Amino acid sequence: MNFDRIKLNRRDLLKASGAALVAAGTAGTTACSDNVKPQSPGIIGKDGKRVLPWSNWSGNQHCQPTQRLVPKNEDELITAIKSAQQPIRCVGSGHSFSALVPTGHTLLSLARLRGVDNTDLNAMEADVWAGTRLSQLGKKLWAADMSVINMSDIDTQAFGGALATSTHGTGKTLGTLSTQVKSLRIANAGGDIIECSADNNADLFHAARNNLGALGVVTKARIRTEKAYYLKEHSWMMSEEEGLERAEELRDAHRHYEMYALPHGDYMLGISIDKIAQEDIPSVPPVESGDAYEAFRTLANLIDYLPFLRSWLVNFGAGGVEPETRYGPSHEIFGNLRDIRFNEMEYTVPAEVGPQCLREILQTIKKENIPVVFPIEARYIKGDDVWLSPFYQRDGFSISCHNFHDKDYKKYFAAIEPIFWKYDGRPHWGKIHTLDAKEFAARYERFDDFRRVRAEMDPHGLFLNDHLRKVLGIV
Repeated sequence: MNFDRIKLNRRDLLKASGAALVAAGTAGTTACSDNVKPQSPGIIGKDGKRVLPWSNWSGNQHCQPTQRLVPKNEDELITAIKSAQQPIRCVGSGHSFSALVPTGHTLLSLARLRGVDNTDLNAMEADVWAGTRLSQLGKKLWAADMSVINMSDIDTQAFGGALATSTHGTGKTLGTLSTQVKSLRIANAGGDIIECSADNNADLFHAARNNLGALGVVTKARIRTEKAYYLKEHSWMMSEEEGLERAEELRDAHRHYEMYALPHGDYMLGISIDKIAQEDIPSVPPVESGDAYEAFRTLANLIDYLPFLRSWLVNFGAGGVEPETRYGPSHEIFGNLRDIRFNEMEYTVPAEVGPQCLREILQTIKKENIPVVFPIEARYIKGDDVWLSPFYQRDGFSISCHNFHDKDYKKYFAAIEPIFWKYDGRPHWGKIHTLDAKEFAARYERFDDFRRVRAEMDPHGLFLNDHLRKVLGIV
């Protein structure tokens, strides 16, 4: 292959390098089998129908429920809760990597409770059902001449699940998806629908916007929006040192800014996103890229066979990434296709120490020669008042570390998690971590308040599983 003729862009780097390295995983290494569970035909439920097993997106979480429910509306949901004879866990799109969902009892999906209602252009508000995928949320609002204020870069999640775990995008002045919520409806363990907002049932509101599915079942939320807008996204490669040194400068210069650091390399990808008027969008066709998949697959195979050349090969591949600029409706620019499966650990540290923490992680990977090449994502997010949000009362710098779904992530994550603790990091509730209730209580001053509200909403633990009992300290 003639690498000199290959032109890459940042999407090639984030997507194609991942695909190639996954494919290369069997070339010279043994894939981790911890996450691989033999396929099961399921079991026969009490109603005589087959109940299929469940697995999350990456395959590191799985369970065999004895019942699956998909209520068509709130009335059916309430009936299901009131008649429940065993614990219930809600499931969205299965994009959490922690054990929030697994249950050996009832698995309940809100996939039929979806859509956007009551759009109000004057108030810039809309009602969103919990089962709505974020990708559909953007499209539905756009049709009503609205846009979300901010969104995550993966838009396959269910809206309810995104609220439950403080899913976020990036932006110094922009908070998580939960901060866009003005009010919400939630069903408690008694089957009662309770409405809450900052002015009505305020404690429940502050707890429910990052609820972990432990308070009940959120069915709908009213969110704040903006007038439909377009975005310009620009990405470019720079040295790792420049990226770390200019992080705050670039954060302040753009509505959105994020970085992708390359383990074992000397480069960092910067991505800025800003609003742009539709009339200012140039009518330039997209530039065709080279065959980046084949290029990175070849590089990845070489890394497997020649690990002592890992740094040189990573830098070689990164050196071919060219600047790229994209334009489009806000939801199309926010959302990225992520069809390369991975497992993820994400911690948020105080914004002012973020680059320093990232630097130490990158140095540790090199020093300990950790065999990982998946880019590390780093983003700035505005602080909020949501009790269990990783951004509670402080602006944050989120660092997301990944490894491919069929690779052993445990040694990698074990080596870097203590670095996050050193910088007072708080883990993303839906990502892999090792903390328990005592450690969470030390990180969240309203932790006991959340536990109190949970006990009021669900006194007998109808909505709990083993993982929630551990992280919330419930016997």
